[in-house]
Amino acid sequence: MTRRNDTVPVAVHLVAVWLAGCALSAVQSQAVLVGLFAGSLPWAAGLLAVVAALAVALLALLGRVANVAPSARRAGPAAGREGLAQDAPGARVRAGVPLTAGRAGLWAWAAGVWALGTLGAAAVVVGYRVDHLETALPVHLAGGACYAVAAALFVPGARVRLGALGTAAALAAGGGWAALDATRPPTLDEWIAANGVDRAMLRLGDPPPGWTVQVLGASEDGFGADYERAGSPRLHLGVARAGQDHRRADAAGCPVPLGDPVVCTDDGGGRLLVAWGGDRPYRELRLDAGGLVHTVTLDGPGADLAAARRILSLLRPATDAELAGLTELPMRR
Repeated sequence: MTRRNDTVPVAVHLVAVWLAGCALSAVQSQAVLVGLFAGSLPWAAGLLAVVAALAVALLALLGRVANVAPSARRAGPAAGREGLAQDAPGARVRAGVPLTAGRAGLWAWAAGVWALGTLGAAAVVVGYRVDHLETALPVHLAGGACYAVAAALFVPGARVRLGALGTAAALAAGGGWAALDATRPPTLDEWIAANGVDRAMLRLGDPPPGWTVQVLGASEDGFGADYERAGSPRLHLGVARAGQDHRRADAAGCPVPLGDPVVCTDDGGGRLLVAWGGDRPYRELRLDAGGLVHTVTLDGPGADLAAARRILSLLRPATDAELAGLTELPMRR
């Protein structure tokens, strides 16, 4: 068992494993991503094997250091190999991890910690991919904790091992709850709040007769929907805040062309018709109102301009039923 005066060395050992585990979580997750995009299975397998070998070697180094407790260092050369684990015959083990006293045990410990820690860290990374966190730092900190818990399972003493098992159970329960919660369909209000969407931008125009509308998506920067009718080019409505378009424009709001010709026409009712030339000409019908810019894009010469005008003339807040499809899109948590 571990004596009370060995608590600090054991704690230092586990903190060192945690820090190393944070680095291993980051490096190995990146190695997996590189391997997935490598396009060559042998190359990817070789890369992962090299990274795993280096990870086990790093843990073996930590295990070797952990075995040399302060009391063992004081035992002196005369104690020989046994001095690393005990002060005198019959004395209790003072080293943090007695298993690492021998070479075979050291590598077995390193491999065991790597296998258990990597299994836990992989589960954390998968949960991170599901939850769409903005930064990976908390993920790698939690991944490092998995390695520390795995190392604690090899530390002598029932209290330490029970604590490690309890921590592992808590991490597993928390991860399971997070994964279950991530699979639960969010409500519309939850989705809008989580993605930072301004409800004021969620505006649609009543579809003209024979047309259907489909909401495509929403974000902090804008909102978009498509209007479709059999036999007609689709119309796309985009809503954004005024001033968000940083392209140069003249006093009338017409974009200054950088290459292809641009022709702007006052369409009445506060609308501006912008015709873009070039190899793939298209038109935009714009309406600035209430601090928002509503733009209907007309693809191709056969697009229905009258329908676009009707959409902009009947703008209103989108209903929850029309926005229901947003909850099927990715959501930040």
